[in-house]
Amino acid sequence: MRRLAIAGLVAVTLLLTGCSSDPEPAGSSSDEVVEPVMEEPAAPEPAVEETEDTSVQDYLDEHGISDAMVMRLAAVAEANNYADAPMEEEDAKLFATVIGDHCEMVASGERTWDYYKEDDKSTGGTQAQVDAFYGFTQDTFCPSMTTEK
Repeated sequence: MRRLAIAGLVAVTLLLTGCSSDPEPAGSSSDEVVEPVMEEPAAPEPAVEETEDTSVQDYLDEHGISDAMVMRLAAVAEANNYADAPMEEEDAKLFATVIGDHCEMVASGERTWDYYKEDDKSTGGTQAQVDAFYGFTQDTFCPSMTTEK
């Protein structure tokens, strides 16, 4: 029984390793067509759409702040040392949202114009610059804002 088992193992081993009595090596037969193993291409990465941040423009649109008003505010800011000239359009829009927030804070009673003026003077603004900038802000910019719902 052991001899039969050993003979069986030898036979299986010879079959698995490709040993045969043929004079040609395994796989060299001219009748065989061997196709290369092709790996399936990897699935493409899902396209990630880069979404543009529209929060600044959304704020301006929601509050009725036009591009013309943004540029007027930027010009007043530049003239009164609140920004370096020329202010880029995106910077001007962002600045308008900050000042729009000031308008809302004063309107809600959470802050006063004196609070903002004193804060600006403490960071280097002169009284004349602060008065000119906030004069425009209070008299023109804030009243031009609306809230669309």
